Amino acid sequence: MEQRENYSSLHEFTEEPGPGGNSLIPEHSNGSQGLKRGVECLRSKTSLLILIGFLASLFANIVLAVLLINRPGASLDTSSSSVLGLKSMQKRYIQLCEDYSALGQSCSKTVKQCRECPEGWLHVGNLCYYFSNDKLDWMKSRDSCEKMGSHLTILHTKEQHDALEKEARRIGGFDYHFWIGLSDSEKEGDWRWVDNTTLEYKYWDQLSSEPDNHHTGGEHGEDCATLDSHSKTWFDVPCDHIYKRICQMDAIQLN
Repeated sequence: MEQRENYSSLHEFTEEPGPGGNSLIPEHSNGSQGLKRGVECLRSKTSLLILIGFLASLFANIVLAVLLINRPGASLDTSSSSVLGLKSMQKRYIQLCEDYSALGQSCSKTVKQCRECPEGWLHVGNLCYYFSNDKLDWMKSRDSCEKMGSHLTILHTKEQHDALEKEARRIGGFDYHFWIGLSDSEKEGDWRWVDNTTLEYKYWDQLSSEPDNHHTGGEHGEDCATLDSHSKTWFDVPCDHIYKRICQMDAIQLN
């Protein structure tokens, strides 16, 4: 009588040379292991499809942003803001490409959960915020945020200011000054955000008559702004001071 056996996975077979050539020989290992790997593979393939969708969407946004930036009549403020957004999308696109490539190397890779913001970032509205643990001067803080595909935070609304002030107070401890993306280094008294937009809503510390460009700021004065989580206001300080920073990027809309 012909003997039949059931095997749950092709991983339970190995090739061994026989008299008539190669033949499949069953390995008597735990069948559940093969089934588990099969499930992980299917799960990874599903994530690959999700990532492909994200990549296509981000690529379309990047192309659209380039077209908007280069269109005739675009204002300086609009162009600067669009460039920051474009850099952020490019960085997220590169990260997704790396995740996609790594996931494609092996079906047994752990599937990452899709998030609106990178891990460790605070999600508020349609924006993501990163509070650093290390301290840098303003210029290096600006560059560090850009390397992460983001920029020093821009606070155009009271809701944004209140949310970041609250989080800074929660995690700051003895460090209560955080760099924000505001300076008047180009022209004294002309405070502008890192996307070149002008200052509309102001939260300067009135008790200290900020911004005062105090003479203790040295040769270059006080040309950069910090969020003070104790007073819940802003201070102008020398740009070469060392503080923690708040970076900002757009959240990815999953729906």
